[in-house]
Amino acid sequence: QEYTRATAASQRCVNVPPRAALAPVRTSWGRQLSGAAQRCWSTKRQRAGTPRARPPRRPTMSIRDKEKVDQTAFAAERIAAAKDALAASGSLEDPAVVEALLTTEKKCRLSNDAIATKQVCVAILGLCREKRDWAALVANLQLLVKRRSQSKMAISGIVANGLEVLEAAAEPGFDDAEREKLLRALCETTDGKMYCEAERAKLTRMLSGLKERQGDVAAAADIMQDVNVETYGALSKREKVDYILDQVRLMLAKGDRVRAYILSKKVQRKTLEEDDLQDLKVRFYKLMSEYHVLEDAPFELAQCFWKIFDTKCVEEDDASWRDALSSTALFLALSDHEPGVPDMMHRVLAAAGEKLDRLPLAKHLLKLFTTPEIVAYPLGDHQAEVEAHPALHTAGPEVHARWKKTLRDRVVQHNVRVVSKYYRQLSMARLANLLGLSEDDAEQHVSRMVSDSGLYCKIDRPRGIAVFAKPKPPDEVLQDWSSDISKMLSLVEMTCHLINKETMLHPGALA
Repeated sequence: QEYTRATAASQRCVNVPPRAALAPVRTSWGRQLSGAAQRCWSTKRQRAGTPRARPPRRPTMSIRDKEKVDQTAFAAERIAAAKDALAASGSLEDPAVVEALLTTEKKCRLSNDAIATKQVCVAILGLCREKRDWAALVANLQLLVKRRSQSKMAISGIVANGLEVLEAAAEPGFDDAEREKLLRALCETTDGKMYCEAERAKLTRMLSGLKERQGDVAAAADIMQDVNVETYGALSKREKVDYILDQVRLMLAKGDRVRAYILSKKVQRKTLEEDDLQDLKVRFYKLMSEYHVLEDAPFELAQCFWKIFDTKCVEEDDASWRDALSSTALFLALSDHEPGVPDMMHRVLAAAGEKLDRLPLAKHLLKLFTTPEIVAYPLGDHQAEVEAHPALHTAGPEVHARWKKTLRDRVVQHNVRVVSKYYRQLSMARLANLLGLSEDDAEQHVSRMVSDSGLYCKIDRPRGIAVFAKPKPPDEVLQDWSSDISKMLSLVEMTCHLINKETMLHPGALA
């Protein structure tokens, strides 16, 4: 059937290719077709598999691909004419003013003259500013930046002119509402343009500051939080750090502590040690101290104040280093007993020994918690001074009451550790007496320390005895006994050796 269809189709075939151009065609059962059938078969396959040829596309040419035509003189002439027309009519609605300059801008832009285009754009905005028509200024700004194939130089000039308006002294009619409109228009203009990164960061910060002055801290923080200033190559290291610190400050003011902590991680601590960033280092650690106060983290607070103390500009100011060093000692005393806390206490005593002599309270607190002795609570003459320390009053009366309770708990915990060091077991009545608590409160503190800080204690309630000595397994007892026997035999052997040595050296003395 396939052979019959191919033979019949050959009679209707037109424009078949020459015989020499045809390759042998075989049917599915392996039979070779005749010449006419083969030519028709190949023609149908070619028509079915070859797409229809399309006409070639005409190449499109952008404005920027055209040859530049210098329009500087023409632009200067038209700008001067527009200024004269504005002086004569006094209205921006005059066709010879803004409308004429827009036509001039189009001609300069189509001529690929970026310098002349920038001059015309800046002139249009300057005329609007001269007449104090802020609505027209914003409208023309948005119109100019959205024109087809607008050059980067012209957009940069427009943004720079807008910044100049914003940074200038207060002008009549330019209130906060008009300032916000201009700021939002410029932010929209610079969005996504890498050549305007520095200007965008500055404009965003100005808009955030405007919202903060109006009392809308949440809106100010929302505006600042989306700016990834650490990726901006146009800003210096100092500008980036300063910008991030402002973001952290707004997040803390908003109450978003999680985002504030995430933003603080963008600042490398090693960078803050540079000599030209010392003021930013102090500012950073003060912001982090605010965060750690809210998080109830006294050890991190002590580390922040120690970093502030270890700054050149702070060491030169007597009041600053006194506050930082005393706060360090106070929050170390308030810190839970962690592996790094005792080490830092000894480091502070060693590194700031001379200056601690001028701060009796700080030195007294560090000595109390580094000496294995029972501490009496209240702390005598220093109790009122500790409670009145400014660092404990930074977050309101509730936080101050919490710090007072924490100090009491830290004194009790220190005393429990001292007791466990000197006693294998003692009665609960005696333990409560040493701690200055009731038996129930003493049991509660000991139980919490066993659960949290790894203290070993077993309380026999019927007998009223607390056991602090951890029982050893039989293998460990046998090993200790073997070690003691080995040491004793070594001493006996050494003693016998010394006796024999003396006998040999002085034989007559023993006779």
